[in-house]
Amino acid sequence: MSEPTTPAPPRAARLISLLCHPLTSGVVLFGVAAALYAYTAAPSVMGGDSAEFQMAAPLLGVPHPTTYPLAILLGKLFTLAVPLGDLAHRVTLVSSFGAALAVALLGALARRLTGSALGGWLAALALMVAPGLWNAATMAEVYGLLAALIAGCWLAVAHVDAARLRALSDGPYRKGLAQLWDHVQPSALLAAFLAGLGIAHHGLFVFTTLPFVALALLLYACWPRALGAGRGRGVRSVVIAVIALGVSLVLGLTPWLFPLIQYARFGPFSGENYGLPRFYFWGSPTRWADAIGMLAGGPMRQGVFRIPTPEAALAVLANLGERLRFEFGTLGLALAALGCGWLLWRSWRAWLGAACIGLGTLIYLLLLGPAVQDAPIFTLPMLLPLALWAGAGGVALANLIRRAAGRWDTRVAAACAQAALVALLLLTLAWGKTRLPYANKRYLTVWRDFGQAALAQLPRNAIVIAHWEQGMLLQYLVLAEHQRPDVWVDVVEPTDDPWQERARSRYAGRPVFLVGGAADVQGMDVTLVLANDYANVYELQP
Repeated sequence: MSEPTTPAPPRAARLISLLCHPLTSGVVLFGVAAALYAYTAAPSVMGGDSAEFQMAAPLLGVPHPTTYPLAILLGKLFTLAVPLGDLAHRVTLVSSFGAALAVALLGALARRLTGSALGGWLAALALMVAPGLWNAATMAEVYGLLAALIAGCWLAVAHVDAARLRALSDGPYRKGLAQLWDHVQPSALLAAFLAGLGIAHHGLFVFTTLPFVALALLLYACWPRALGAGRGRGVRSVVIAVIALGVSLVLGLTPWLFPLIQYARFGPFSGENYGLPRFYFWGSPTRWADAIGMLAGGPMRQGVFRIPTPEAALAVLANLGERLRFEFGTLGLALAALGCGWLLWRSWRAWLGAACIGLGTLIYLLLLGPAVQDAPIFTLPMLLPLALWAGAGGVALANLIRRAAGRWDTRVAAACAQAALVALLLLTLAWGKTRLPYANKRYLTVWRDFGQAALAQLPRNAIVIAHWEQGMLLQYLVLAEHQRPDVWVDVVEPTDDPWQERARSRYAGRPVFLVGGAADVQGMDVTLVLANDYANVYELQP
């Protein structure tokens, strides 16, 4: 007699099962986020810091402190490997892919911490459509990559399992890598390496993520019982673990070699003109000490931090509350509050990582001085724990529904819980649609249109004096795309000398044009050459 056959599951069930597989889920989340961010990214050059990155990456130049070497090296790689768009757009795609990677990694982290595939999807989608990350993903900046490093480091720490660590005491000696794997898990080495990359990439990583990661890895190396191990390490095991983690951390810091190598090749500089025409090196450092100091912020550290007054602290908290409501909406914040409590009850170690990142971001925001103009962007690391908590909140709500409905029928209870999570996923996507106007830059060509129109108005060998915002845009067109190589662009920051005196002392006898607003040329003898909503171009009369 033949065995009874089990009917094949419906196609929809197979599809859902496939999408819930960890690897498939991560690939799909990355693909969806990357497609969304690339589609809505700025199509070409922008202004200010973004234009500087878009100009420095293809030239392998050194941008403003802290020099962001990882972003520049990846930007250069994308200009060579990506066959789509102009150089500026290819550099922007580094942000798009970095932010998409952050979404996928956070989804994997949420899945691991909540035990729910749909909870991981909910957390990932909440982060994906948050306008803070979405905006960072559509312009040439360093914050999409920062989010990926935070999420990757956090996920690696979550995979460190001290309870499974072998050879915690001094056991039989094993040679080669076998001994190393006995004492240090690959996930711990990866966490240390990513921590090094994060330190070299942005100072915000040091405030928000490094304390939590350093504490977790130190406990793992020296006191694994705090992480759930059954017994402590022997002396040899501690030494091996500390050395291995330290080497991994140092390897992660290697991008810092890039600006130093460039200084050794092209420096020292004159202290003016960003090292041009020899080579683009922000600040044009005249000494090795100045070049090394740029890795820690250099002259830009002045005025960045201050001890806040009570009034200033309250203002920061009020602005932060409004900002987070703009990011997640009332429902998203309510889910995050529920998930925060549920995750603390489920595993305080898992909760601690999210709390440390959120608290570190808050401290950073409170300490920022008035000289920092773009403070809202620094809320970005806080979006990761809030999105994680939102996913956990969805799982907690589904569990409550399952328990309530389970009194009558367990199958109905499970279906109701799944339906609740699916409904939350759809509501998250609907919220994301309302955020589209705030992040979409697909049709913004104002910067390129202005830059090309301005260059077209200039005679041969003209001088352009401009602020950072417009000056970097023109520098990109001249240096990266080689439009009008005869034109010299003089960006007045950071010294910000008076324009008329600067023109007379440096460029006597040459045609000088000023790019800015009416207030910039007040009291000067100028002729309006080009009027534009973005900026005007004036010719300075001799």
